[in-house]
Amino acid sequence: MNPLVVIGGGPAGEAAARAARARKADVVLVERENVGGLCLNRGCIPSKTLLSFGKKIHGLKHSPILRDAPFPRPEELRREFWNGMKKEKDAVVSGLRGSLEKALKAAGVEVIHGEARFESPNELSVASRGGTRRVPFSKAVLAPGSAPIFPPPLDENRRLLLSSDEILELPELPEKFIVLGGGAVGCEFACLLEALGCRVTLIEKTPQLLPEEDAQVAAALRRSFDGRGIRILTSVTVTELKGKAGSLAVALSDGTELEAGAMLVSAGRRPDLESLDLASGNVAAGPKGIRVDETLRTSNPDVYAAGDATGLSLLAHAGSAQGELAADNALGGSRRYDGSRVPRCLYTWPEVASVGLGSDEARGKGFEVKAQRFFFQASGRALAEGSPEGFIQIVSDVPSDRVLGAQIIGAQATEIVHVIAVALQGGLTRRDLRSVIFAHPSFAEGIRGALER
Repeated sequence: MNPLVVIGGGPAGEAAARAARARKADVVLVERENVGGLCLNRGCIPSKTLLSFGKKIHGLKHSPILRDAPFPRPEELRREFWNGMKKEKDAVVSGLRGSLEKALKAAGVEVIHGEARFESPNELSVASRGGTRRVPFSKAVLAPGSAPIFPPPLDENRRLLLSSDEILELPELPEKFIVLGGGAVGCEFACLLEALGCRVTLIEKTPQLLPEEDAQVAAALRRSFDGRGIRILTSVTVTELKGKAGSLAVALSDGTELEAGAMLVSAGRRPDLESLDLASGNVAAGPKGIRVDETLRTSNPDVYAAGDATGLSLLAHAGSAQGELAADNALGGSRRYDGSRVPRCLYTWPEVASVGLGSDEARGKGFEVKAQRFFFQASGRALAEGSPEGFIQIVSDVPSDRVLGAQIIGAQATEIVHVIAVALQGGLTRRDLRSVIFAHPSFAEGIRGALER
C-alpha cells in the first residue's frame, strides 16, 4: 500500500507524521529545507531565545538596586551583545533540530528533502539536488507553511526591508529602527530592539496596537511601551519608501516623515502554495489558503491540510493540533477541528495572553457577561519580583456561571493562561475555579483574586 505523505516539516507536518506513525501507517515527510519549519528555525524558538536575553537586559537596566551601576553603552548592546545572543540562539536551534531529526527517524518516518508538487490527485514529484523522485500516496497531509507579506508600496523595495526571518541574522543593529505592524511579531521585536539600545518607531495601520486583542490589554501594553520611549504611530500606512540599505526615508499617510537604519516588516503572512501545483492534485484554494472542511479535508478526499497554509491560524500550537487531527482523519477518523480554545500568547514584557471569548465578543454571541479583574499591583509575588504591571480578566456567563475566556497582561501571562484553557476545555464554572487551591505567593493566584472581585 502507498504511504501517507506529509508535505512540510514544521509543527503541523511533524505532528501529522507522528500521529500517522502512531497508527502504524507508513509515512513519508517531504521538507524542502530543515525539519522544524518556520517555528523552530526562523520563528518561535530563535525569537524567544533572543527575547529571553532582551528581557534580562531590560530587567538589569530598570533594577532599582543597579540604578547607579555601570551599564554597557547602546552601541555595545547593538553589536557585541547582539552577536553573542545570536550565537546562543543558533546553538538552541541546532540542538532542537538535531533532536527532532533523531525523533522522526526513531519513529520510522522517512524524511525526503526536496520541493514537492502534485503530478496527479494521488502522486507527487519531489525535486532535489539528486534528481526528481515520484511518490505515489494513499493519503496526504499538506502543511507547507507560509511566507511573509510585503504590502504595496513596500513590495517594490523588498531588498531594502527585513522580514522576521532576516532580522535574526543582522550583523549589527542600527541606532534607529522602524517596525511596521503592531501585532504579535512587531510588538515582540519592538521590545527586543529597545532593550538593545535601538530607538524604535512602531507603525500600525489600525487605531489599536494588538488589533486582535482586548482593547484594555492593548492600552496597557501601549502605556508600557510609551514609558520605555518606543514611539507608536497608529491609523497610518507607509506611502513611500526611499533610500538605500542602512539609510531609509519613510513617508506615512498622515504626512509624517521618518528616517531609520533598518525597517522590519511584520505585516502578516500568506500561505506558501505556489510550487505545489494544487490544481493537478484537485486541491482547491482561496485567498486565505487551502480550503478545508471541519475535518480538515480538502476538495480531494484523499488529501488533508493543516497549519498556516489553511488560513485558520498562524500559531504553531494550533498547527500541531491540526496536523494530528488531519492525520487521524486521513486514516479513518472523523474528528472536527475547534479553534475556539486555542491560547494566544505574546512574549513581550509585560507578557500578553488570551483564550476563549473577550467580553465584547461574548456579548455579541448573546451571553450575559460578567468581566472580573485582578490587578498585579495587589499581588505579593508580582511586587516581590518588581513586576506589578497588568491584570487578569476573567469573562463568564452570568446565568450558567460558566467561564468563557480570559485576557491577561503581566508577568507569566503566557503560563497562567493555560489554567483558563483547561477550564474552557472542561466546561468549568467560576465556582469550580474558585475552589482550586492556588499556591501563595504566585502569579496564578490572581485568577482566584479576579473571581472574588
